[in-house]
Amino acid sequence: MQPNPFGNDVFFRQLFNQSTDLIQGITLDSTLSYISPSCSTLLNRSPEELLGQQCYSHIYEDDLIRFQQALRQLIHEQTPFNIQYRYVLPNGSLIWLESKGSLIHMENSLAGVGFITRDVSEHKSIEEQLIQLAYYDSLTALPNRRLFHDRCYQSLLAAKRYHRKMALLYLDLDDFKLINDNYGHAVGDDLLKMVAARLSHCVRDPDTVCRLGGDEFVILLQQFEQKEDIVKVSERVLDAISSRFVIQHHDIFITCSMGAAYYPQDGTDGNELLDMADAAMYQAKKSGKNDIAL
Repeated sequence: MQPNPFGNDVFFRQLFNQSTDLIQGITLDSTLSYISPSCSTLLNRSPEELLGQQCYSHIYEDDLIRFQQALRQLIHEQTPFNIQYRYVLPNGSLIWLESKGSLIHMENSLAGVGFITRDVSEHKSIEEQLIQLAYYDSLTALPNRRLFHDRCYQSLLAAKRYHRKMALLYLDLDDFKLINDNYGHAVGDDLLKMVAARLSHCVRDPDTVCRLGGDEFVILLQQFEQKEDIVKVSERVLDAISSRFVIQHHDIFITCSMGAAYYPQDGTDGNELLDMADAAMYQAKKSGKNDIAL
């Protein structure tokens, strides 16, 4: 009988060495004791450079703790190990890797961990593009209506739990149609992008500026102390929008009308607050525009 060529160490060693995926053997103290030659292509580092290092030596710092926790859980709790993380190449750039790990036993005792790792950077890039398309406005790059409702829901949960205040500012540009009619839609689009940038500079980091569509925006304000804080933000917005815009050699002047709604007195969910802020905004328009109805 011919010997089975696939049941010996030589076969598996050749298989590991020829694999485009990265094969790693790690001791229980996280030291790399084996790494396949594909690391030269995948990680731009030679096996000799990596052997003896900690397996997480070059993992991006923001992902390091998550990786270490997953590895400990695999070793001590036999929790499945399947994790995506960023890896720092020698030139400082980042790639996304996905590693699947399993425990290695020898003579009925735990000897270490085996990893199979592959580059998923292209997949992550496509995933991020899909998220961008789904949750962000394509013109201004602001969060869109869908993401607004998600963030509003999360903010309301926190406000209810910690007894915080929350407010919405609903903003509509005054006579925006005249800009498109007089200067063209390209100028109108540039104006919307510049308005979005100015609005973003008017709020704090915890707050969110969203474009609902057309020339309508909403600002989600969190953790303010008193109504005067909303007045200050509103005044900053009015000043920012009414200042001159220079677009394609044109001096553009525009104003906006805003309406405010407060949690909990004006509503307890996002739709109620949005409707109340929208109604208040129309009151500001009826009062002469370039104003806010609080």
